[in-house]
Amino acid sequence: MRTSVTAAVCAAAASALLGAGTAVLLGAGTATAAQPAPNVVGMSEHSARAALEAQGVPYGVVNRAGTASGDCHVTEQRDRGYRTEIDMRYNHDKDEFERVETQVWRGVGLAVVCI
Repeated sequence: MRTSVTAAVCAAAASALLGAGTAVLLGAGTATAAQPAPNVVGMSEHSARAALEAQGVPYGVVNRAGTASGDCHVTEQRDRGYRTEIDMRYNHDKDEFERVETQVWRGVGLAVVCI
């Protein structure tokens, strides 16, 4: 009983989001995306993964609802922001190590609903 109610709720949410064609793109503290990424909201999960891989955009599924064996669609896409990588490099002129920080884009996070 609980499984069928959960599946019905997920199906209703997915159809409402997919039918409305809403795309949500949230920045990590900013209003725009960190890097250009194709909008994959509304696509099947398989098609979305292929589109992101074709453009070299890093991605990950950050939220999944429903049965994974069902028909899965992307309902939300988020910018995951940047992470800071720290490297220590030796400066021969100063005879000391210098700290070098590099910002690396983490890509997009996808919310997937399976019916």
